[in-house]
Amino acid sequence: MGVIPGKVRQTVHNLAQKYRQTERRKAEKQEFEASCKRLSVNASWDDYLAAREQTLCSVREYFLFSFYEKTPEERDTYLTELRRNRFIHEIGDDESGYGSVPGNKILFNLLFGEFLCREWLNPTACTAQEFAAFVKKHGTVMVKPACDGCGRGIRLYSYAGDEDAFAQHGELAGAAVLVEEMPAQHEQLNRLNPHCLNTVRVTTYTDRDDVHVILSTIRTAKDDSVVDNFHAGGFCMAVNSKTGVIFSDGVDGQERVYVTHPVTGVTLRGFALPNWEKALDVVRRASRIMYELPKCRFLGWDIAFLANGEVAVLECNWRQGVETQIPHGRGMYHELEALKAKR
Repeated sequence: MGVIPGKVRQTVHNLAQKYRQTERRKAEKQEFEASCKRLSVNASWDDYLAAREQTLCSVREYFLFSFYEKTPEERDTYLTELRRNRFIHEIGDDESGYGSVPGNKILFNLLFGEFLCREWLNPTACTAQEFAAFVKKHGTVMVKPACDGCGRGIRLYSYAGDEDAFAQHGELAGAAVLVEEMPAQHEQLNRLNPHCLNTVRVTTYTDRDDVHVILSTIRTAKDDSVVDNFHAGGFCMAVNSKTGVIFSDGVDGQERVYVTHPVTGVTLRGFALPNWEKALDVVRRASRIMYELPKCRFLGWDIAFLANGEVAVLECNWRQGVETQIPHGRGMYHELEALKAKR
């Protein structure tokens, strides 16, 4: 008698699973059709299914990487999110949440202070008086969630007297945030956009013998936002990792292309970043130290070029996003696959 209920449960489970799969496919197809309409793209559903079978891409990635106009060979160069997750698992990198060193900004700042080139404070670890003195010293500071990414939750706070600072400290203490000095940006980057700290994401893979620089991509805000992150409405350009010169137009999350910066009018292609050799040296030294920690091999370093000539590491990203490939016109999948065998 006990076998029948078990079979019934299995049948119900199979039917529910089939229903969920049908609903997911329906939503996926709706997203596909909406993207075709929004971008005025004549792409076929069967072509998307072929690309997904080959690269494990999502609908979003199919359009983000313009797979509808790429050959199967070109598509196959891209690291999609599911390929990234598989790669991270295969090399034994951290697959957890924001508790690891690269994911937790407070832990990272504690261990990598020599690369920060700026003062910072943990509101949970200081008094209200110390917090007020810090903000008063710097005038305006950046408040950042310690365990989040993609530019979410970042805001500025300006000193408006001790009482106001005391109240702000009361809100931040225990809230898993950190407060950082706003360093002055290099004059060359102010030419690009003076409203935000224009940062470069340098993607690295470290093994026992070398630090491999895979891709370099600069991000900027398209308006007067203080956040340059691609997910926060900014756009990005490809940087030549050997020379530090931008060699692509800009592209944002809606696949819009920018030949010049919409704020300053600066031509993007050919724009040279300052102190590039120093930047590479900083990234390589930091990557080598990070390699000494467990599960930290495939990383994305966010760096900024400062007015005093220094190159600051803003943060290190594990499970980094795949969007940095977009302006390069190619992906990094095969290069990473070739490197993963060596620990």
